[in-house]
Amino acid sequence: MDRAKLVELAYQKGKELTLNNRIYLNWIEEFFDREYNEDLGLGDITSEAILTKNKLGRAILKAKQSGIIGGLEEVSWFYKKHGLKVETRTGDAEEIKKGNTILEVHGKRRAILAMERIGLNVLQRMSGITTETRRLANLLKGYSTRIAATRKTHLRYLDKKAVFLGGGLTHRFGLWDSILIKDNHLEALKRDGIRNPVEKAITLASQFVDRVGFIEIEITEQDDAIEAARTFKELTLTKPCIIMLDNSTPNDIEQIIKTLKSENLYGYALLEASGNITPENIKEYAKTGIDVVSLGYLTHSARSFDMSLEMIL
Repeated sequence: MDRAKLVELAYQKGKELTLNNRIYLNWIEEFFDREYNEDLGLGDITSEAILTKNKLGRAILKAKQSGIIGGLEEVSWFYKKHGLKVETRTGDAEEIKKGNTILEVHGKRRAILAMERIGLNVLQRMSGITTETRRLANLLKGYSTRIAATRKTHLRYLDKKAVFLGGGLTHRFGLWDSILIKDNHLEALKRDGIRNPVEKAITLASQFVDRVGFIEIEITEQDDAIEAARTFKELTLTKPCIIMLDNSTPNDIEQIIKTLKSENLYGYALLEASGNITPENIKEYAKTGIDVVSLGYLTHSARSFDMSLEMIL
């Protein structure tokens, strides 16, 4: 299997984040129920006071900037669950222009207003992440490097889906689905008297290969990268093997790739760069030929997408 296909196999789980997936649907239902119950509490006292007749109404959600939409599947489901009729004017992962209508909702006025902020919170956050992910993915057109999220999320699966809709990779969903050996794991082995913690950690992790999507190890030194690749080669594992080059400069990465190739180890592990990667320097990393760059920035620093819900009836 070529490296591009291995990257997709290891890092991309976005297609699982659909309401047709019962596990995801259950999580979405719990998420929205919690948000709704906490926000509504004993009732929307403002709407009860002002909208005494609670007539049928209509509202439109408009984009106040151009970008890529994310979260329509989830928010439409939420609105419908609470008795509103939803008509979408665009779709997830589609581009929308400033001033265009995203969706239209029909139903009792109180219900529309009770769900307004929850729906906006999700759509604004997801669309912001999706838009920024698409922008960075477009910056890397012409390079083989792919963009991935990290576990630095606020809305967990919703953030991961937003990255997917923008053309990015989801990476692992949580601690349970794949193995990522980090510096603290290696340090613990050192304190236990293990002389070669990189080799030992990978060997121990390999016993769980049938339970995970991939096995990855985070390293900071070239010698450790070589040792990791050599261990992966010797073990011949059936799942993708990944070396994360943490806080490495583009020059460091170029040298590591050159060395791995010279020692016939390059084909035994995917390479991921993470740490201090920004929109300003991401192209420099892509030029190295690194397989994946992972950015916490995508989900902890993307700006909220500007949109507003307007009652028109």
